[in-house]
Amino acid sequence: VYLAVVNRDQDHMKLNSYKFVSGEIVKTLFEEKHEKYVEPENPPRFMPDGSFIWFSERDGYNHLYHYRESGELIGQVTRGEYDVLQIVSTDKRGKKLAILTTDGLMSRAVRIVDVKSGKTRRVDDREGSFTAYGDDGTDLIVKYRSKDNPGEISSYRSSGKQVRLLLKADNPLEKYKIGEVEFPVVAANDGTPLQARLIKPHDFDPTKNYPVLVYLYGGPHAQMVRNDVRGGAPMWMFYAANRGYLVFTIDNRGSANRGLEFEQATFRNLGNVEMQDQLSGVDYLSTLAYADTSRMAVHGWSYGGFMTTSLMLRNPGVFDVGVAGGPVTDWRMYEVMYGERYMDTPEENPEGYENADLKNYTQNLEGKLLLIHGLQDNVVVPQHSYTLLKSFVDHGKQVDFFVYPGYEHNVRGKDRVHLMAKVLDYIDLHLK
Repeated sequence: VYLAVVNRDQDHMKLNSYKFVSGEIVKTLFEEKHEKYVEPENPPRFMPDGSFIWFSERDGYNHLYHYRESGELIGQVTRGEYDVLQIVSTDKRGKKLAILTTDGLMSRAVRIVDVKSGKTRRVDDREGSFTAYGDDGTDLIVKYRSKDNPGEISSYRSSGKQVRLLLKADNPLEKYKIGEVEFPVVAANDGTPLQARLIKPHDFDPTKNYPVLVYLYGGPHAQMVRNDVRGGAPMWMFYAANRGYLVFTIDNRGSANRGLEFEQATFRNLGNVEMQDQLSGVDYLSTLAYADTSRMAVHGWSYGGFMTTSLMLRNPGVFDVGVAGGPVTDWRMYEVMYGERYMDTPEENPEGYENADLKNYTQNLEGKLLLIHGLQDNVVVPQHSYTLLKSFVDHGKQVDFFVYPGYEHNVRGKDRVHLMAKVLDYIDLHLK
């Protein structure tokens, strides 16, 4: 049995092998260290000859490395400025891998890579979002979608040769009034390109001024803007646009699928760089003649709730309305493996934790803020909202608060309709 063992500081990983029956350690196969953190997320992929493939970000991107069973490195399999997201399958001889990777700022690709030489080729050169399925040694099923294509499904040989087109989908929204989607690229304050998405009302008129709704997440392991159907946006955003808003989202530094440097830009200072990038998005919006940046709302959930509240309190006056769902308000109260990976411990990084503690900024509130929390939230425990509310009371600041009984970290099922109605009605009430 192989286990990746990470120390408390999460900057040192040992891949150990253990005897299956007794649990006795056999040996440490290899170790990885990083000045910030290492994050093993994928198990070894065992090959027919007993060797294995390991995911690692050691060269700055998530790539594949080939090891002998003894832990000796045979070689790096994939290289380049992209992240490998998944090993889909291997061919019968274990010589080639089908892999899913990132591609540019918002696309994905399926590639066939030769394990020995590292030679890689794409199975389809189109830009968009691919997903692939397959058992080792069998044909692949590849699904393709993009902002201009509602979906195709094809079969491929494990070598990457297309067999046939199985399905070409019709546009299910063809008869509906739905706004256009644009994909501007915004420069961060250090010049880093940030991918954004702008949704307009179906009856958009460039001579009019529209209030803006910014939706964000902003944290690790998430990418909001994708070259997928509707740009990766859920349908409620188009509904919101048709209520008379420009709906804007940007993937700030710290979010996923842009390499290690992009992801680790927020290390020990969660909330700082992300806010700078979101404000770069606001600067972009201010260049649009039809965007009324004097009337703006911001909404997000979980890490997005942390970001929403941070923007309302640490940059008061930019947004008139905020709706924060399940917000992290004090990283000292969040679970340690996630929080300490990106912040170190409170003892090691007291300044970072203090700067991110939103109770320190409640006196700054301008505009209207609604906090929403699941009563049984076991991820971002309700004390995050309760302690923040106490601070608002202490400073004489009026805020709104709504609880969903029976729900944990998010609101699903039929009550999701209730949630989105509450979010959009609150924004309408205070922005329009």
